[in-house]
Amino acid sequence: ITRRENPQNPCDRGLDAYDYEKKWYDETQIYINTKFCEPALWFDNFFGNDRLFEEGVAGTYVRWRNDFSYDEETYFDYKMDLNASVVLPGFDDKLRLTFEGEGDEDLRDVAPANPEDNTTNTLGLQVDVAENVRSKFSANLSLSPKLVIRYRYTYPVNERVTMRLTQEIQRKEAVHSGRTRFDYEHTVKKKMLFRSSTEGKVSEDYDGVDWLQAFILYQRINSRTSLAYETSASGITEPRSLVTNYRLGIRFRKNFHREWLFYEVVPQMTWPITLDENRSDIVIDRRSRYQLFFRLEVHFGNARKKRYDKFI
Repeated sequence: ITRRENPQNPCDRGLDAYDYEKKWYDETQIYINTKFCEPALWFDNFFGNDRLFEEGVAGTYVRWRNDFSYDEETYFDYKMDLNASVVLPGFDDKLRLTFEGEGDEDLRDVAPANPEDNTTNTLGLQVDVAENVRSKFSANLSLSPKLVIRYRYTYPVNERVTMRLTQEIQRKEAVHSGRTRFDYEHTVKKKMLFRSSTEGKVSEDYDGVDWLQAFILYQRINSRTSLAYETSASGITEPRSLVTNYRLGIRFRKNFHREWLFYEVVPQMTWPITLDENRSDIVIDRRSRYQLFFRLEVHFGNARKKRYDKFI
């Protein structure tokens, strides 16, 4: 199957070319893909999820975030984050210049295991090695220096349910690591999307597996306003198996004034424990921790045609 994008509707798979004669079940698969894609793509676009960068949006796409936060332990803080994806001409949209951090920022938002830690964004080149309607294989080389090889496979179960597997292998400063993420997504009457994300990380820097389990229910209020109900738990398996953080929060996101301006208000409660540097002893026992986030987000670029706004 050769994938061909419809600029007016990125969910449309009717332009794809096949090296075989399509049967009725092929048409069924295309229908399911399209019906699920529409609400899922809208929520990913509206919330500015990192999958937009990983999947490689057409043209130039830049996301600038300004986060103001209050934490009852660390008090006030400000963080700025800039992510970018720029397709380089002459490479059939397969080579792009990127500026991004590590991991999935949407998961870091849902389960900030260490709010005091900052991830450094770096300049890199991403090449899309192979891609079809269900899977994508890419590699990213950044100036850290860091090499990330990513494979993603998406399986539409029916017109309401899809499953997605993401596997990454990374080498940074002579240290190898791996990350596996499994997403389960279920649309509910188009205006709501339930997403379960399960992630495990391994690294030569530490023993065992660092894991995260997150549940998110997205609710579309209207074309400019959405809510996300979020709960998660994160933990480690070595040198002792324990849950290091629980989190419960609600995210209010609003598109205002211009189509490229957004703000978020996120009250949340976490129940973390603090470990020593070796992660073997508990320095501070589990406690409740109230946090309030305000985010101002600006989008730039010419990738607006990748958004599918009017699926309802």
